[in-house]
Parts: sequence; C-alpha cells; structure tokens
Amino acid sequence: MNHRKCRPFLAPIANERYNPFMGTRMRINWSVFGIFAIIIVGFIVAGFLVSPKAETDDGYPLNIFFWGMAGIFLLSSLGILSWVQLSNRRREHIEKTWFDAEAEILEVSETGTYINNQPKIRFRLHVDSPFHPPCEVVHKQVISLITLAQFQLGKTITVKVNPNDPQDIMIL
Repeated sequence: MNHRKCRPFLAPIANERYNPFMGTRMRINWSVFGIFAIIIVGFIVAGFLVSPKAETDDGYPLNIFFWGMAGIFLLSSLGILSWVQLSNRRREHIEKTWFDAEAEILEVSETGTYINNQPKIRFRLHVDSPFHPPCEVVHKQVISLITLAQFQLGKTITVKVNPNDPQDIMIL
C-alpha cells in the first residue's frame, strides 16, 4: 500500500534546524497555491457567467460577490507569500550580519508565557563575543519543548550577537 505524506501549506526546508525566535526558513507548497489559483479563476469565471440580474440573498449583484471573493483569495495568497519572503529575508540578514559567540548559561527560568504550547524562557547569560567585551545578558526566547533539556545551568551554547548591540542576541 502506498502512503503519501501530506505536505503542509508552508513547510520548513529539509535539514533546517528550527529556531522559534526567527522561525525556520520556509518554502512554499506550490500545490496549495495551485488550488488557490483554481479557486480564484473559478470565482472570476463565475462572475462573468452568472446573469447580470442575479442577486445574492441580501440583494447585491452576484457577479460582484464572486469577483470580491476572488479578490479576497488573491490578496490572502499574496499576503502569505509576502510574509514568507520577509521572514526569510530577516533570517538571512541575521545569519549574514550577526556573528557567532559563546554564552554560558547562568540562570534559566520560566516567564509563564506559552506561545503555541511552547514556553517562553528567561535566560541570564555570560556572553563572550569576539567583537564586544564579555557581558551579562538577560534574554527571553520561545524554546521548543524538545530542545528545552539542552539549556542547563553552566552549559555553554552558541548564540548570534548583533554587531551594533551586544545585548541583542539570538539563541541558536
């Protein structure tokens, strides 16, 4: 029996490590957008094929309703594409311009906030970066429950540091 794995609307790129702060670099599942394109074209065609005198239940022209629905589907598709593009650009910018540094975990505590059932954790870190003097940073970040055990007191982790502000970091 052949089982096909369903691909989500937006899927992370293969072999990409998930980072809740920046998110993963996303790729578009174009088959889903193909379905949206068929729906959009269907609404546009229906707007031309329906009688100009046809009305919706509340008395508005049916062709205008169909064209409006096509516009809503089109705008939502373009919005999703723009969001993915901007997210990927932000991640690429951080990866290219911020530099790697080592940070020792001095304190880990919960903030009480959960985002998508994943805790937002407060870290107190001692960051040793190659371009800034060593400093202590308090940083809050959503951490996946699967990776939470990796963040223990005294452990050294890799972080990305903003070259303009040593207090602005991102845990990898």
